Amino acid sequence: MMKTVLGLLLVTVVTQGADSTARDLSSRAADLFNHARYAEAEPLFREALEAWGKLGPEAALQRAIDLRNLGSLLRATGRYAEAEHLLSDAAQQLEEAGAPGLETGRALYNLAALYRTRGDLAKAESFALRASAIVEKQPDISVPERLSPRLVLSSVYIEQGRFGEAEAILHPMLDSADGPLAAAAYNNLSTIALARGEFEQAESYARQALYFAHLALPKDHPAVAAAWSNLAQASRFEGRYLEAENAYRQAIGIWENALGPSHPDVARGITNLAAFFHERGREAGAEQLYARAAAILEQVFGKNDARALSARNELADVLRAERRYSESARLQRTTMAALEKALPPGDPRLARAQANYARLLEETASARPCRHSASCETQTPQ
Repeated sequence: MMKTVLGLLLVTVVTQGADSTARDLSSRAADLFNHARYAEAEPLFREALEAWGKLGPEAALQRAIDLRNLGSLLRATGRYAEAEHLLSDAAQQLEEAGAPGLETGRALYNLAALYRTRGDLAKAESFALRASAIVEKQPDISVPERLSPRLVLSSVYIEQGRFGEAEAILHPMLDSADGPLAAAAYNNLSTIALARGEFEQAESYARQALYFAHLALPKDHPAVAAAWSNLAQASRFEGRYLEAENAYRQAIGIWENALGPSHPDVARGITNLAAFFHERGREAGAEQLYARAAAILEQVFGKNDARALSARNELADVLRAERRYSESARLQRTTMAALEKALPPGDPRLARAQANYARLLEETASARPCRHSASCETQTPQ
């Protein structure tokens, strides 16, 4: 009898110890994740998953939650294929484990954010709506938790050009949002204002986003970089070029430090800086930045992704400005053909590429009479 009691006690103690270890790992990983220390958080989440797995079916819910947490981290750091797999598995496991709806909703709106980044906007919208419907049914949850799926949905609407619907989500959110949620909401509103050409309003929203981000987040958090990026865009279009360049560099530096040099957000930042350089006639810098951005985007999304193709097309326009017409023409033609397959007629990115090619043709037509002259430095398209 005593042996049996001791045996049960030993099992109980071991189980409690393992449970404590898993919870400690999970808690430390979550804290690091919230401070954008992703490289440190990832191995702890993986250790927590292993520890939960050793506890058997009783720990299935906690393991599914950390599986979702790891998927969210991988999404944030741009490892989308693995993130999609983990988040999809986590959502299924959470439902099977009878998890509270909030936990499943978190997995779904992380999937929505992933699909938005990938450019699958229909799927992103579907998952964001599902997450929002689930979360809004949950009693007694915090304001940020209730509004997070709606924030992701607003980002999807912005990508789709449905600015009015995005604003209908964001403006009411400002009445109750604070901290990171307020920073993200103001930043989304800044993005809308930039798209509409309302640069003074965009600047105001970006400064509000920075204010709330600095209050609630580490200074090197990616959300802070997003606000710097929008402030840079607004400053550039308002003609405050020194301020714009400084803000661009702030954003890029934060993204590189937090997410690594090959993250799509880094590519977005250097694409904007490249466009700024191109406008200012700083073609050598623009060429280098566009080439780097295109390489990142090709690595993450593939060579036929519209973002990568657009970066290559803008690089071709820089080559035109440098009077390297043959190189420009070759790159223009290949990217144009691919963009016409990747994008619907009337897409602004396709229209931009067509305008770039028209400018090249116009310049080479005017340059053609001098092509046999010994002093002519231009090249006509081959």
